[in-house]
Amino acid sequence: MELARDLVARARSGDREAQAAFVAIYQDRVYAVCLALAGSDGEDCAQDALVAALAGLRRFDPDAPGRLGTFVLQIARNRCVDRARSARVRTWSGDVDVDELAGSGDAADRLSRARDAEVVRHAVLALADDQRAVIALRTWGELEYDEIAAILGVPIGTVRSRLARAREALRARLGNLVSTEGATG
Repeated sequence: MELARDLVARARSGDREAQAAFVAIYQDRVYAVCLALAGSDGEDCAQDALVAALAGLRRFDPDAPGRLGTFVLQIARNRCVDRARSARVRTWSGDVDVDELAGSGDAADRLSRARDAEVVRHAVLALADDQRAVIALRTWGELEYDEIAAILGVPIGTVRSRLARAREALRARLGNLVSTEGATG
C-alpha cells in the first residue's frame, strides 16, 4: 500500500522515473488483457490504456478500498470495450513474431508453443464478450473475483458462473491443450 501511495504521488507530480516504473509494473498485464479482449487491436488498446491510466492517477485514491492494479485494468477493459463498440473488431492477428521465437530453447518447441498460444487466443476470442472479459481479467489480469466483479459491475456469483462457463467452453474447444497451457488459470 505504501509503495502504491508513493508511486502514485511521484507519478502525479510528473516524475518520469515513477511514470516509467508504473508502466513497467502494469504493461505486461494490460497488454495480455487487451490482447485477449480486443484481438489484433490489443496493442493499441494497451497503449491507450496505459496513457489513460497515467493521466487518471490524479483521480485514484490510494487510501480507498481497491488496488491500483484493479484501477489500471478497469481502464484497460474500458478501452477495449470502447474500441470494440466503435470498430466491431473481433479478429486476432495470425502473425507469429519470428524474432520473439528466437529466444531460448529448441526452435520447434518455441514454434509449437507459439502455435498453441495462437489456438488458445482464437478460442478466447470466440467466447461471448462477458465470458472473455472474466477469463482475461482472471488469467492475464491476475485479479481476484471481487476485483473482477467491481470492474464489470456484477455480483461475485456472476463472475464465478461466467468463469465456469468460459472454462467449460474452452475445454470443449481446446481439449487437453487448456490444461497444458494454463489458459484458464
